[in-house]
Amino acid sequence: MDLRPWWYFLSIEKQFVETLNFVDLDPKNVATFSNEFAKLLLLIGSEVDVIAKMICAGLPGGATAKSITHYCRVLTTEFPGIETIEIEVERYPGPIVPWSGWKQNASPSWWKAHTDVKHHRDKAFGEANQGNVLYAICGLFALLLYYYRADDIVRLEPHPQLVSYPILPQVLVGQNLRYQGLPGVR
Repeated sequence: MDLRPWWYFLSIEKQFVETLNFVDLDPKNVATFSNEFAKLLLLIGSEVDVIAKMICAGLPGGATAKSITHYCRVLTTEFPGIETIEIEVERYPGPIVPWSGWKQNASPSWWKAHTDVKHHRDKAFGEANQGNVLYAICGLFALLLYYYRADDIVRLEPHPQLVSYPILPQVLVGQNLRYQGLPGVR
């Protein structure tokens, strides 16, 4: 199994953790925007697109998925409950539910922010904020859990510094994931 997507995620997470030296991870700071947050939001959004396409390509009817609305349709059908996955974030109160927008077949707000910053940075730069980056990184992490779900044995190591899910730090074993609570994995 190719772990390069996992290592890339860890590299992105490390960059986000470095921003916390300047803007503490706190609900009061979620609207704080910066060039660093803009770079991270665009980087994470691009990687979400790549990983979602890779997951969809291996699923029934998913080979042609090319947009967030297509990913929503394919992934919520294949993995009922993906929109409810909760990601824990160290140093932040309560879990993050990055794909909750999919409950209404809508793009998550952080994805809309990514798209707005990507195409209309002059008007939407304030959307390149800590809150959107936090939700985006949690969304990417969640997708990676689904991406690696079907392998016989995958060790997702090293472990992330900031984000977690109950199946980590255990070994992910495809047949056992349904018992570990990853929503929709059969």
